[in-house]
Amino acid sequence: MTAKRSGPPGSRARVKPARKSGVRSNAPLPSNSGKGDDVPVQASPEPKTRPKDNALVVVGVGGSAGSLGPLRELFSALPVDAGIAFVVVSHQSATGHSLLPEILAKTTPMPVNEINGPTPLEGGHIYVVPRGESVALQDGLLSIDAVGDRRVPSAPIDFFFEALARDRRQRAVGIILSGTGRDGTRGLAAIRSSAGLCLAQAPETAEFDGMPSSAIAAQAAEFALKVSEMPDRLAAFALRASTAPLNGRDRSELTPERLEPILTLIRERAGHDFSAYKRDTLLRRVERRMDLHGVERLADYARFLDENDEEIDALWRDWLIGVSGFFRDPEAFKALADSGLRALLATRKGERSFRVWVPGCATGEEAYSVAIVILEMLESLGLRLDVQVFATDLDPTAITAARAGRYPKSIASAVGPERLARYFAEEGHGFRVKKSLRERIVFAVQDALSDPPFTRVDLVSCRNLLIYVVPSAQQTLLSVFHYCMNPGGLLLLGASEHVGESMDLFTVLDRRWKLYRRSDVVAPLPPVRWTPRSPHALEAGAARPRVESVGLDLTETLRTLLADRFGPPAVVVDFRGQIQQIHGRVGAYLELAPGRAHLNVVDMAREGLRAPLAAALRELEKNGDASVEKELRWKSDGAWRSLRLTVSRVQGRRIPIPLVLISFELVPGGAHTGRKRPSKERKSAKARLVDEVQQIRGDLEVSVSELQAANEELASANEEVQSANEELQSSNEELQSSKEETQSLNEELHTVNGELMEKLRGIEVANDDLLNLMSNIEIATIFLDDRMRVKRFTPQARSVARLIDGDVGRPLADLATLVDYPDLLADAGAVLASLRPIEKQVPAAGGAWYTVRIRPYRTARDVVEGLVVTFIDITETKRGERIQAARFLAESIVDAVREPLLVLDRSLRVLRANRSFYRVFQVGSAETAGRLVEEIGDRQWGGSELRSLLETTLRDGTPFEGFEVIYEFPQIGRRRVLLSGRPVSIADQEQPSLLVLGIEDTGPTNLPTSAEGATT
Repeated sequence: MTAKRSGPPGSRARVKPARKSGVRSNAPLPSNSGKGDDVPVQASPEPKTRPKDNALVVVGVGGSAGSLGPLRELFSALPVDAGIAFVVVSHQSATGHSLLPEILAKTTPMPVNEINGPTPLEGGHIYVVPRGESVALQDGLLSIDAVGDRRVPSAPIDFFFEALARDRRQRAVGIILSGTGRDGTRGLAAIRSSAGLCLAQAPETAEFDGMPSSAIAAQAAEFALKVSEMPDRLAAFALRASTAPLNGRDRSELTPERLEPILTLIRERAGHDFSAYKRDTLLRRVERRMDLHGVERLADYARFLDENDEEIDALWRDWLIGVSGFFRDPEAFKALADSGLRALLATRKGERSFRVWVPGCATGEEAYSVAIVILEMLESLGLRLDVQVFATDLDPTAITAARAGRYPKSIASAVGPERLARYFAEEGHGFRVKKSLRERIVFAVQDALSDPPFTRVDLVSCRNLLIYVVPSAQQTLLSVFHYCMNPGGLLLLGASEHVGESMDLFTVLDRRWKLYRRSDVVAPLPPVRWTPRSPHALEAGAARPRVESVGLDLTETLRTLLADRFGPPAVVVDFRGQIQQIHGRVGAYLELAPGRAHLNVVDMAREGLRAPLAAALRELEKNGDASVEKELRWKSDGAWRSLRLTVSRVQGRRIPIPLVLISFELVPGGAHTGRKRPSKERKSAKARLVDEVQQIRGDLEVSVSELQAANEELASANEEVQSANEELQSSNEELQSSKEETQSLNEELHTVNGELMEKLRGIEVANDDLLNLMSNIEIATIFLDDRMRVKRFTPQARSVARLIDGDVGRPLADLATLVDYPDLLADAGAVLASLRPIEKQVPAAGGAWYTVRIRPYRTARDVVEGLVVTFIDITETKRGERIQAARFLAESIVDAVREPLLVLDRSLRVLRANRSFYRVFQVGSAETAGRLVEEIGDRQWGGSELRSLLETTLRDGTPFEGFEVIYEFPQIGRRRVLLSGRPVSIADQEQPSLLVLGIEDTGPTNLPTSAEGATT
């Protein structure tokens, strides 16, 4: 949940970030260069003797993909003198060298060090966790944790954050930056439970929002901020935390009495009653929220709550302390299985179901763990029971997370590989509970202290609730558990919880792991509490009601004044006698009876009025009369008075229930006191007394009969209410189950829809790839169906056949191809019949050549549904083959010539010399082939005139003959030779690319050697 950016009332410390003055040199990092990748670095013994700095604030920063940019932004803006130590944990592979320390060192003047051994924390330093390692923190000392089983998926951020929470408590800070998966969520929740500060990068600013969104959705992060907003928040928090004592501020004003206004505000605005929770626990959480917002006084924080509905939600969710995990205290679950479930399940052989209630389930790990243990025990005993687990919690967000059943990969170490493979499926960056386990658990929002419990359960697992409530509430909960359990049912409590004064309700099975069995004692029914939501409670963000101004109307006021002055005293009641409205002074006729207050007109009637009043109400209801009028006598202030009692129905269209108006009107002259009267008056008084006694006797008989009938009706109604209650409870459970099933089905449909969307996107991508392949492959291809009709063709196919888009669906026989392949149709039919591919080289117009391949068209199911005909242009290959053949022919001719010959390229380098050249001049190919003409032999052929002549021949393409030279050869002596040159052009080249130099040896000579020659 994202808190409001606006600050609360009260002073708030803010530290301005220091201006960067350049990059300061950092301490040298340990290097393993030249010593292998896994050479350990020896740790100095000094850190072990350094004292722990209790006031130091330690910030753990976790990130994954896309977190490098936010890390640089964060550390570049942080002040160096804030006195904070930073530990950076990122997901990196275990191989190779991490460049993160070097990158961060260029961003901030703070020293950056990679952790290579026991390292003490110092303020103003940044510590980077090495690749593929987990780092622990204890007593201010960082150390590499030895990871035993590398097959278990690691969660280094969760691991360090949990250690940070244990070591620094309210001076721990956790920050989650961009990354995929859910690593860091559980660790951030641990920091929040220890009263530390928890921040997450705003998902909309993260390149990968998986990790920040997971922390925010689990309510582990208290603030979702841009990275640029985090430095000020950190500096202000560090200033407060470093100046406060370790156990909190001066708590003189944080008394339970001053907490009452906040409790009332939470009850009225959020609808949750925390009056039964331990005040010290609530006060610590309030103090933490005050520190987060920089509020010093409790009264200021109460005003801040009243003005900030989001803070109200954050506070009561903080009070819940939803800490959970799979198989917490594994020995407790072993004791549950061996000491309790084995014997209990053996007695349930003839039954169909086994019901479990897990109150305070948080995010569901406890409920899933209990269900797994029960299913495993049923399998070991060979029993088949329908296991139904009801898991409840007050936090709707936690229940939503539990229903989703998605957990990070870090649960693998607690669950174990066998249970993980059986009850969980890997999904994305975590695991999801399989349907076979999920469908056995019903999650619901419930307040165990006030809402009706689940009944007829065989096991109650409550391991995270009793320690947070006062002893009286603990005993109430234990009474509820005893009431809702079947005979012989089991109760599993947390390691720090006990049954206390309710020992007579339960028998101890395992004292260490707090496992109990329900005792068969008749216990009083637990008190029923109902804490309704105040009608004045507002949803978060809702506007407060405003008083609208209306026109002045005195009609009703005037009617009320006249009735008060001239009307008799009267009351308006329903047919049960419950008073709805009183008019006038009715104290002479009605009075409150001692004991519990009842606003029933019959119970409040004075002497002489009760029986007539009850009879009049019954007569009015039974006979349907509009009114009943009676004259009677009643005693008031020691005197008997005469009264006219009128009971009439109240008519009106806007009256929601039947109402009755009872008016009391005195009869004048009807008062009689106890003084002496004449005998005649005494006789008449005696007769009246006899009449009154008879009247009272009759009224008494009527009252007795009505009481008996009422008792019978009450007993019947009680039975009906109990039956209806059971039916409602059963219906509620069925509705909850149906709701869970509907939600599960909805999730499955959503998943299937997502998978279908992914498949459609995959098909679109594959189709785009196919279109791009067909457009860029530069091979003419025609796809034919099983009836040899055109299905598709590539753009290059237009060069071998006159194809247009409208030719799709036309038979191959109707196409006019540009290749000389008369057997194309016959060969296509043969391939379709035999499924054997055919490949032929055929000519085309303009001297082009194509390799035509005809192959079967096979689908992904290996079904042949047509043909694929490809036309591969091999014109250049054919030309190369011709050139190669010509070259081979030329080389053969050169070797066959009896005169010496040299073949030179344009740079006058010898490409080839024939056998006659080697024989005449007695030289080898190693000192001739590949050399420049002037370099062969003893450089006899290096004259400038000869070279100029050769270059001119290659440039102009003019041959020469009879160029005479006299050379001294070491092997054959001085010889006179005549040279002839012929330029040669290859293929379509305009200029000659080769020169054939013919040499005629005229024999020995005595003429002097000359590098120059004469042309003849």
